[in-house]
Amino acid sequence: MMNRVEVSFPTKLLSNHYYLNEVPVEGKTSNKFHFLIGWYDLYANQIIRTGNCITLLSTHYTITTDNFWNTNHLEDISKYVFWTFNDSFRENLIRLLPLIPDALIPQCNELLTRFPIPYSEASHINPDEELQWCFVKNASLKNSGKFELMYCRDQENRAAIRSALAAFMNRSPVEQAVMAVPVETTPTFLSMLVPINGSHLETLNYIDEKVKASGCKFEIFRSIRKSRDNRNPYGFNGCVAAVIDHFYQLNYFDPAYSLEEIFLAYFKHTGNNIAKFSTFMSEFRQDNSYLKHIEMLKQLKINKL
Repeated sequence: MMNRVEVSFPTKLLSNHYYLNEVPVEGKTSNKFHFLIGWYDLYANQIIRTGNCITLLSTHYTITTDNFWNTNHLEDISKYVFWTFNDSFRENLIRLLPLIPDALIPQCNELLTRFPIPYSEASHINPDEELQWCFVKNASLKNSGKFELMYCRDQENRAAIRSALAAFMNRSPVEQAVMAVPVETTPTFLSMLVPINGSHLETLNYIDEKVKASGCKFEIFRSIRKSRDNRNPYGFNGCVAAVIDHFYQLNYFDPAYSLEEIFLAYFKHTGNNIAKFSTFMSEFRQDNSYLKHIEMLKQLKINKL
């Protein structure tokens, strides 16, 4: 048992405000009525019916088929998210296994083995106050007996994905040769990228690294928290536009797709959105935030693909 950190009242207040926090899967959301009146067991079951996931943290996660197997994202959602997504999404994740770079397969397997359940005290030594309070909340949820579906669904999904990953790792050379890559009916944001070293994910990670190196304060490949009046943070839209437009001009995106198609795929990938999209598309290159971030990116002198 790890030593408890004394949790301050402000941290408890923040964490209890997000006692159960819905994690959108492919952009879906559920009604918050039961959350607002504090009937968290009914809210959890509603989230599960919607096919979404659940976290006890205030962190705003989002899950898509594009970002699930990104190991930076997978580590977080293995530790802190209950995998209550539906069977169809789980099967879509399993069908994507052939697209994961071979070098990342063992790392994915190691993460799923190391974090078999969320909020495992044996797995965490982080003294973060909110995380410590989540351990308290988790124990309370377990003891209440009202959240069996959440815990059972999480374990069913984790077991199925671990089993599929193990089978994939142990496939024979013949099976490797004939393994079919799933056909996409709708192109994803990830598939629109030109692969580096044969990997679309490596391209996305490279772009993400360059965005951070430029000094950008936004994590644009994660779902961002909107303001109280349901607006994106100031400057976010222009930043997204600058990143996509800059790397589009540097040939990091497949030229078969238009800039508009790439933006729309980005929204689905991250769960973010931009109001009045048609107006945004016609005016984004005049936006002050766009001009600022495009210059920040140009300073890095990134090579064309």
